[in-house]
Amino acid sequence: MPTPRRSFRERLRESWWVYARWLIVAVPILGLGFGFGMALFVFTHAGTYTGSEEVTRPAPQITSFTWPLRLGTRVNVLIIGVDVTINERRQVVPISRSDTLMLASFDPGGNRISALSIPRDTRVMIPGVGESKVNAAYAFGGPGLTVRTVASFLRVPVHYYVKLGPQSFARIIDAIGGVEIDVEKDMKYTDRWAGLYINLKKGRQLLNGEQAMHYARFRHDPAGDIGRVERQQKVLLALFHKLKSPSTVLSAPQLLRAFAENTQTNLTFNELITLGVFTSRLDGSDVTFATLPGTNSIAFWEPDAAKMRQVVAEMFYGVDASIVASTEIEVLNGSGVPGLARQAADRLQAMGFRIVRVDNAPSVVETTTIIDRSGRPGVARLVADVLGRSRIKRQTGVGPDLTVIVARDLTRGRAPALAARLRR
Repeated sequence: MPTPRRSFRERLRESWWVYARWLIVAVPILGLGFGFGMALFVFTHAGTYTGSEEVTRPAPQITSFTWPLRLGTRVNVLIIGVDVTINERRQVVPISRSDTLMLASFDPGGNRISALSIPRDTRVMIPGVGESKVNAAYAFGGPGLTVRTVASFLRVPVHYYVKLGPQSFARIIDAIGGVEIDVEKDMKYTDRWAGLYINLKKGRQLLNGEQAMHYARFRHDPAGDIGRVERQQKVLLALFHKLKSPSTVLSAPQLLRAFAENTQTNLTFNELITLGVFTSRLDGSDVTFATLPGTNSIAFWEPDAAKMRQVVAEMFYGVDASIVASTEIEVLNGSGVPGLARQAADRLQAMGFRIVRVDNAPSVVETTTIIDRSGRPGVARLVADVLGRSRIKRQTGVGPDLTVIVARDLTRGRAPALAARLRR
């Protein structure tokens, strides 16, 4: 019989050293907290899950878990903030949508964190559902389907997720004694049906948890949801700086309790600490935020595909969009499966690459291979991530910048180990 997975809180109770490790790393690192009810960093409860969803590729290996912990490769974490749905009888119903989505990329190569906010009304294709707003993915399939939707939409691997409930943000802020925010204007809004009463005055001030939640949720101005996203990012930075303050050490027990009781994630305990150690070494200038480019329509946030490709290439791959546009790629079918090379070429073209040739390979190959003549390793890694599991071979000589030889492995399941861990 397999040993039942223990909760974060059970492990804290078992060992004073586990608790001490969290005190050492959590205070300076849990600084990426984030609007509506969330902290961008909720390195806490790796609880139990039911159901399963597969993501686009296996999680990258996070190297050695012996001290000092080190992040070896880029890791992308989807932050999911869930709202509360109230029916016509003012009762909370067990069907929620994601009120806030942010994909954070931890890049040890560039020593930075990039975070992209995805407006909740963004028009996307939800796998197995069809076209809808991105926030509906959570209602249809929980964290698993939300991860798949974002990964497919952005064409970026999403390795992990952190889900926060509606009250997480307020409790985290209260645990550290509030955050200082320069409120840009008076904000007043009442929604008696939802029990929301916002009344904030303009000016720099210390906001408690409920006030900070109100500031992050306010959307009743011409900027609408996009203004709300910008305020979430503003609160995130304020929380980041507050949590890196030495004075916050005294709040560590309350922080750990608030995080453990209000979050869900598929990150393991050691992975959380590894990401935390990485974050603790960064300054505010090492954290970059952006909002998904697009425009408002009557019902949707309509993504700007060209600008989105540029943002994705720069934030999640560290590759300038102009380099992507100038990179020539030929795609050869070595799988024996008709049409597979064309499918791969279409994916790469959608990312902005120049496809100069699609043809059959001289022979069938077992593993999808990228031959890199460009001398730009980041570009080859981007292609490998877009396609999935691939090996990269460096070559010199005449030919296009990259040759992709597609194998049958592109048709197989990508991440059995991660799929077993990614639970609702």
